[in-house]
Amino acid sequence: MVLSDKDKEGVKKILEPVQKEVKILFFKDDSPRCQYCNVIEELLGDIHSVNENVVYEVYDANSDKAKEYGIEGGPVLLFEEKPNIRYRGIPSGHEFPAFLDDIKSIAAGSVDINANAAKKIAEIDKPIKMWIFVTPTCPYCPLAVRAAHHFAFINDNILAEMIEAIEWSDLADKFQVSAVPKNVILDENGNELVEWEGALPEEVFAEYTLKAAKGEIKGKINFM
Repeated sequence: MVLSDKDKEGVKKILEPVQKEVKILFFKDDSPRCQYCNVIEELLGDIHSVNENVVYEVYDANSDKAKEYGIEGGPVLLFEEKPNIRYRGIPSGHEFPAFLDDIKSIAAGSVDINANAAKKIAEIDKPIKMWIFVTPTCPYCPLAVRAAHHFAFINDNILAEMIEAIEWSDLADKFQVSAVPKNVILDENGNELVEWEGALPEEVFAEYTLKAAKGEIKGKINFM
């Protein structure tokens, strides 16, 4: 058990609107990145124990099922109904409410998104990836994760992933993550288009995402 009885009561109340099945697929392996994989699996069990509509399946990150979703190592969580919404690493700390928010959105079949932001995101007509690097103690990271996941919810061209920077230290090192949230937008082949640090208002985030997808901006953006 990961959640205390008190925490379980809180999660149960938050997930009361979830009245249809939401299936989470969890991919794990025995790499050093998966140091919290057993905790993640217990966490999913705790969530299921308070709402049986939230179900999960566990797979090896090197299995055929993983290849089906383009998984390259664990830990990765994704939603079967919306597999372009993903978590690389444990959704703990400030990220846990964002994870519960995703569960509710998928059950409801809708997200609460700024209308202007939604209009901009709908214009993206080719595949892109959004990587949001986070740490559990970052209070601003869930804002960026929620926005990216909202974008992915309404546009299947977007693959949006929360990446826990400590667990996925190889990617954090590759993209020189020194502050979070760090937002990286890539093309479908994994080539970086644009990056910046910090959480932006949803409409502004959408505007920069659209410009990156269109090739109108490139490289690192500094807001200071």
